Amino acid sequence: MRNQKGFTLIELVVVLVVLSLLAAVAVPKFIEVTKQAEASSVKGVLGNLRSALSLRMAQGIINGDDMAKWAYDGTVEADRLYPMQDLLIEKPEAYLGVVSNSTDRGAWFDDAENHELVYVFKNDDVLSGGSGTSPRTLRFHIVRVDEDGVVSGAGETAGLVLSPVSTYSWNY
Repeated sequence: MRNQKGFTLIELVVVLVVLSLLAAVAVPKFIEVTKQAEASSVKGVLGNLRSALSLRMAQGIINGDDMAKWAYDGTVEADRLYPMQDLLIEKPEAYLGVVSNSTDRGAWFDDAENHELVYVFKNDDVLSGGSGTSPRTLRFHIVRVDEDGVVSGAGETAGLVLSPVSTYSWNY
């Protein structure tokens, strides 16, 4: 009998079949996990922005500032806040700054045209609704709330909220 070195053809075929089965199961799970991670990341940044807006409002109340001027539809454009540029000290790594438009997937930016915060999704099916078809975007702006809790109501300004421009729901 010869001294055998290497693998037989059957052993190689068995290994390829096992690897193919593992890949067929693992790849879809990995894709789902990346979509869940993107949704969680966006939700985290939005939570940070809402907290920062609350702190800015508290500062404005203490200083006696007119908070209505900070909303996206404030009377003086120079007083309007860019949600991310003006509220966060540390911006997300994928923040592009104040720009007119971008289709860079996975990026945040403040829209120079209308003071909206925009996120461009890497995976279009992370949410339903939002803006655009592909790439899908999520847009927010700062709106004032009156003393009766009505968004952009006629009453005295009681606060500010980060509000979505269009309705959406998370798929993850």
